[in-house]
Order: sequence, then structure tokens, then C-alpha cells
Amino acid sequence: MIIIGTFEQSIELEQALTVLENSSISKDQILIIFMDDKPSPIQIPGRTQNIHSNAFEIGMASGTGCAVIGASVGFTLYLGPIICGLLGALIGFTIGYALYYFPNEGKSHSKKTKNTPEIAVIIQCANSQLPFIEEILWKYQAITVGKSN
Repeated sequence: MIIIGTFEQSIELEQALTVLENSSISKDQILIIFMDDKPSPIQIPGRTQNIHSNAFEIGMASGTGCAVIGASVGFTLYLGPIICGLLGALIGFTIGYALYYFPNEGKSHSKKTKNTPEIAVIIQCANSQLPFIEEILWKYQAITVGKSN
């Protein structure tokens, strides 16, 4: 009979293996396999996924555009191009930041998931030992347990 259990890498796994080895299961009957994670996608260096950084970049871009428009219009207004350009930059930054930040505010926390490495433990045993081993695996927080003839 073969029993397969999957665990997260933790102290419970070590405790389960110790209990199994101290009972009638020898080390030759236990096979431990470390599962590989999917490689993370290559990220461009210097780019961040922080919502505040991205909103700041959008705000600066729209602020620059509005500053140019404000300075151009300022040549015909009483305040002049410098004041109108600064006002345009401030208004453009505020609008750009707000238009990016508020719709994306709730989405930033849902993407943060951490994958923990998993370990498969394969145990070869007699049919009479099956309930005992299965109970030990569940007791020490196995994620899944399966059996095969």
C-alpha cells in the first residue's frame, strides 16, 4: 500500500516524519519530494506595483501636460505664463492622481498572495498500518492525503 501526503514546509512535517520513523516505518519506506514553484514572471527592474507610485507617475504625466497648456494659455491672460503653468501643473497632477488612485484603490490588496512551498511525502506500508499512518498525517496538518494499492 502507498500513502501520499502533501504538506507545507513547516515544523509539523518534521514532527510527523519523526513520529513515523519512531513507529514501525523505516526511512527506506519514506520518500520526500520538494515541489518546485512556477517561476515568477520577469519584472522590469525599477518598476513597482505599488498603487501610490503608479498614481504618482500618472499624476506627474498629466501635471506636465496641463502645465504646458496652462503656460501656453497664460501668454494671453493677466496672470502670465509662469503662474498659469504652475496652476495647470497643480490641477493636472491632482486630477491625474485621483483618476488613477480611486478606481484602483480596492484592487491593490487582492493581488498579494504568497505561495508556500509544498512537500509530497510518499510512504510504502502494509494494509494494517494504513489507518495509523493516515491518522498521523492528518494530525500533523497534511494538506491532502491519498492512498493507492
